[in-house]
Amino acid sequence: GVTFPPVSLPRVSIAIPVYNGMPYLKEAIESVLGQSFGDLELILADNASSDGTEACCREFAERDARVRYFRHPENLGAAANFNFCVGQARGEFFKWAASDDVCAPDWIAESVAALDAAGPGTILAFPRVQWIDEASGDLEKYGEGLPWTGGEAHDRLRSLLADPVDSHLFKCSPVCGVMRLDVLRTTGLIGSFGGSDKVTLVELALRGKWVEVPGYHFRRRVHQASSLAANSTPEQVQHWFNPNAKQKFPMPRVTLFRGFLAAIRKAPLSRAERWRCLRVLTRFFRSEWRVLGGEYKIKVREALGLRRA
Repeated sequence: GVTFPPVSLPRVSIAIPVYNGMPYLKEAIESVLGQSFGDLELILADNASSDGTEACCREFAERDARVRYFRHPENLGAAANFNFCVGQARGEFFKWAASDDVCAPDWIAESVAALDAAGPGTILAFPRVQWIDEASGDLEKYGEGLPWTGGEAHDRLRSLLADPVDSHLFKCSPVCGVMRLDVLRTTGLIGSFGGSDKVTLVELALRGKWVEVPGYHFRRRVHQASSLAANSTPEQVQHWFNPNAKQKFPMPRVTLFRGFLAAIRKAPLSRAERWRCLRVLTRFFRSEWRVLGGEYKIKVREALGLRRA
């Protein structure tokens, strides 16, 4: 019979989910294709952009065979587009990249080397962060320095939740790290609510160890049109994640608590370890009961047709 050569799949899949990514998209794409680690594919998932994004993506797809371009007929929202990318990925490792950030040339090479050296129990590698401005000029540096205090899931969860303001979880930098695709696919991916990337990080922490790559390879941009700056209210954030959401007030802290709770419930843990994780979560939200109660009060007032206090 006829024999066919084996299909050569890329070792790393990098995905840029994008909506109206100009003027930073070109630099973001070039930084991925210019990696010192070349065994990769770049997935460009265009959420029905109305600026020059389509032309920019098509130009790179025609120029470089590693680029796969997809354009949705309508804006699916950030969550659906991020998850679409995971479905298209073919590599052993996967990374989301923002359309306005820049990847330093050795990010992928050093991350893959770190994951290979650590073995399958380590599922995510991420670098330190160099914040940059609109002109790609350097601002301050930010090193995560993940203080894992032990090898068990509840230890990692405690470390991840340790500082609710200035931590891995609340800056969400590791969600753009290089991770094992098969493990990522066992999570709920990105949910259609604000803060769902935090839930994804908790799910990953419950599934394996992380390693920090020492270089400042993540050049994360600060600008007025970024998704963080442009979506300041809970309603705007929800619309960015899911434009079809109907909920008036999305109860962000309650939703986040439910997401963390579901992550612990669904994680592949022993009963004893699951209880340890629940105790960590309870301590984390102990100071938030007043905030959670306040969100329920707002929902009750809305149901009664009253204005927010």
